[in-house]
Amino acid sequence: MQIALIEGVILLVSLVVLSNIISHYWVAVPISLIQITVGLILALFFAVKIPLESDWFTLLFIAPLLYNDGATFPKRQLWELKGPIITNAILLVFVATFVGGLFFHWLLPTVPLAAAFAFAAIMSPTDPIAVESIARRAKLPNYILHLVAGESLINDASGLIGFKYGVNATVSGVFNPTAAILDFFYISIVGALVGIVLALVFHALQAWLLNQGISDVLLHTILSLIVPFVVYLLSEEVFHASGVIAVVLAGIMASQRSVNFAAIPELRIVTKRTWQLVVYILNGLVFLILGIELPVAFGQTITDPGINTFKAVGYVGAFWLMLVLIRMGWTYGAALLYYWRTPNAQRPSVRTALLSGLSGVRGAISMAAVLSLPLTIEGGAPFPERSLLLFVAAGTVILSLVMAAVFLPLLSPGSGAFRSRGSSVNATEEEDDDTATAAEQSGGLLTNDQAQSYALRVAITALEGERHEENQQAVLNLIDEYERQLRQVGTNGDRRVSPTLAEDLRLRIISVQQERIALDRLWRENLIQATTYTQNVHRLRTQEADYAAMLDNRFHPWVASGRRLLARIKAILTRVSASNTRELDHPFYNEQLFVDRELAKGAIKGISKMSKTHAFQAADISPQTIYRVITRYRARIAHLKSLSSPRNDQYATQLKTLRQTALAAERSAVQEMFEAGRISPEMAAKMRQQINFAETLVLSSGDEPV
Repeated sequence: MQIALIEGVILLVSLVVLSNIISHYWVAVPISLIQITVGLILALFFAVKIPLESDWFTLLFIAPLLYNDGATFPKRQLWELKGPIITNAILLVFVATFVGGLFFHWLLPTVPLAAAFAFAAIMSPTDPIAVESIARRAKLPNYILHLVAGESLINDASGLIGFKYGVNATVSGVFNPTAAILDFFYISIVGALVGIVLALVFHALQAWLLNQGISDVLLHTILSLIVPFVVYLLSEEVFHASGVIAVVLAGIMASQRSVNFAAIPELRIVTKRTWQLVVYILNGLVFLILGIELPVAFGQTITDPGINTFKAVGYVGAFWLMLVLIRMGWTYGAALLYYWRTPNAQRPSVRTALLSGLSGVRGAISMAAVLSLPLTIEGGAPFPERSLLLFVAAGTVILSLVMAAVFLPLLSPGSGAFRSRGSSVNATEEEDDDTATAAEQSGGLLTNDQAQSYALRVAITALEGERHEENQQAVLNLIDEYERQLRQVGTNGDRRVSPTLAEDLRLRIISVQQERIALDRLWRENLIQATTYTQNVHRLRTQEADYAAMLDNRFHPWVASGRRLLARIKAILTRVSASNTRELDHPFYNEQLFVDRELAKGAIKGISKMSKTHAFQAADISPQTIYRVITRYRARIAHLKSLSSPRNDQYATQLKTLRQTALAAERSAVQEMFEAGRISPEMAAKMRQQINFAETLVLSSGDEPV
């Protein structure tokens, strides 16, 4: 039967909820496979049909999902690997199209070469969230993880372009390579520009509405939801460019240029939760629709007496294996090149390449495109082997999901449950490697300290994402507060130095040495007085000795208390001096303030420079520790700048808003750990209770809690 629109939407959304409930009991089975199975049952036993067309499917489902992918992808990794990511998105698809097309044509000579190239092109793109989620749980090196995940953000456009020209060549019998290349560059570049410009326009519109006093939370949330649809339609219909690239770039720009929502702190939380709900539902609908379309894809081949079904299944396995081998070879080659160019990099392994190859899960966008193949070519003849192409495409999508679910846990024990986009409403940023490793050693369940550590790191990541010029001091101060909590986790009164604290102390010693170098430069350039130089030399020597004593567990608590008291007295005197001379022209009226700022800048510059040397890398200091120490110096600089400028009356409001954001991130981390089976219900309840208590303090007090 042909189901009506309203009833169909209600039915499908209900089945999305049902499939997610089932997934909580069958955690080893990917939720996408559960949803495909539910859709298949719906089609076989209830004769439900959905007239799937590539245009509306891409607009309604793929555009908002890719927009969200672009907005949530880690920006630092995306920028650092922008060259390799763009190269992969074009060259890897080209290699997969050429090699896979030749192989498929050799495997099935009845499929024209142009059609084989088109088929290989559209089967090359991978689902970005599935790739990233699986790869992280498979413990891929970070470089390969972000490279593959970033490439999968934009390779849909390359695959769709190759598919379009392959199909046109098959239908018309004519292929113009020059026109194809020019068209590729046009739709890619123009699509990127359209996405960037429209993202800036929406950003300006939202800022203007807020400035006009229009701060309705629901209005702004709806505005953010319509962005990907408008961007995709304008790019495709008006500029005839790639809507896929446009929505990805719009998502990236939207996250980079977020409006300051300090006046309405609930807006960011409501928008984020609404988007998570939309992604949750849309992703489930995509796989349900895929399951409903499987009888269409499989049926013609199975019922056709001229096609051997067992041979068709063999074609599926052979083609999937070819795609895995192509990705394996590409990943191994990229890792090998990175190993040759980067000192002390991890040597690539075949196992890593195999994990990356298996991570290349194909998604519904490939299936939707193949289902849009025309029925006939010029002259009225049927499209060659259309039913067989549908069968192989559907089989490859299913096989890639099944193989990833079966073999990734075997090849990478303790890698966790297989997830795809929308598997959990509460998505967090990168999982801390140390926490994950400790969890594996403890049998899969996190201890209280490990869970607390993970939640704090998620909160720090969320705070870093909120930082902009206006609230920089509040963000850095709050991050520094969370870092102190992170260092205290697991001590429980034990004076033994933990590995994390030892690493932090080693870097602090190095940073103090860099401060001394900066101080000597100020003295040589005659920028400070002899008294100031002598006092700071003594202070830095004392700090270095204290850190060394802490590292060797020779530091006495009463010494620390005395030092903290003296530092507090000094800070009060400095602030009094600042308030009395704030109107002077010289920006650093107090010489000690000038020295403190220059030493902090010198430490940041020195650490950044030293981190690239072999001696520093041999010290085995993690990037997270470097980030923490540099953040503390940035907070110091921001604090010093605040002393030489009028008081920021928004600071208290900003701090309260940021605390709410951080607590919401902690709550999301707890929910994710609980749903993944990493913490017990009792521990989850205890952590939620602590978060609720902290949130109550923030909301009930006009002053910020200490």
